[in-house]
Amino acid sequence: MQKARNKIPDTAEALLDSTAVLLPAKPHLLMEIDNLMRTPDFEVGDLAESISRDPGVLSALFKLCRSPAYSRGRAPSNAEQMLMLVGLSQTVNLVRGISIRQVASGAGPQMTHFWARCDEIAAIASQIASERVAVCNVFPDQAYLAAMFHDCGVPLLCTRFPEYWKRLNLDDDSAWVDLALENTSYRLDHATVGYWVARNWGLPELIVQAIQHHHAMPDDDTFGLRSTIGIVALATHIYLRNKGLGDPSWAIRGPEILSELGIHAAALDEYIDEINERHVSVAM
Repeated sequence: MQKARNKIPDTAEALLDSTAVLLPAKPHLLMEIDNLMRTPDFEVGDLAESISRDPGVLSALFKLCRSPAYSRGRAPSNAEQMLMLVGLSQTVNLVRGISIRQVASGAGPQMTHFWARCDEIAAIASQIASERVAVCNVFPDQAYLAAMFHDCGVPLLCTRFPEYWKRLNLDDDSAWVDLALENTSYRLDHATVGYWVARNWGLPELIVQAIQHHHAMPDDDTFGLRSTIGIVALATHIYLRNKGLGDPSWAIRGPEILSELGIHAAALDEYIDEINERHVSVAM
């Protein structure tokens, strides 16, 4: 299992100075939301108005809120209803997850496919978290956010190093990004880059740590870290299986992940069918 990694730069500035990797600035909408929520007389309507001014975010939120993980059998008709249904902090986490795709999308079919893959895995992770919340105490918005951000360093490294995608063999959807090869070739890896994006954006500590450690289950389980990483890994496994693709890492990680999530290996096929049924209802 790939645990060796270069020391994380002490600051985002150190990362830029040593590698010239540019981290995306925190989007204006997220800064506006943060400012609103720090206001003593904050009102839900103010937040709804801010979100409504970004049609891309609003459209993606409505799609997510049709999911059983968030809808609770109801369909909101506007942003304020959505905030009341899903919850303030949960909605903000969803906005954060949507926003990373907007600012780190890059150009070309590779990035279009990359973010479509992230969207799919994040949606599946939401369904797993919803079903496992009593066991894992990880909520759908947290799982969604972790899944959207866990590989966000990849497009940033592609921008900095044009040969990165080909060198890491990322045209193969089942390829697990090789941390050792990244560190040998570029003196850092995508998990480190993602860690600093999350830090700069002020994401919850659970998400920051899940990004940093998502290639190996850490011993520390502060904040439900192990379960969060496990949910994203299982969502990735389900995504690959649904596409008829192999998952080379599952043979190594699968037993530990299933144990962490409280799922018996013998029941995995049935469990995946259940999650897929939940997931299909989102697109209907």
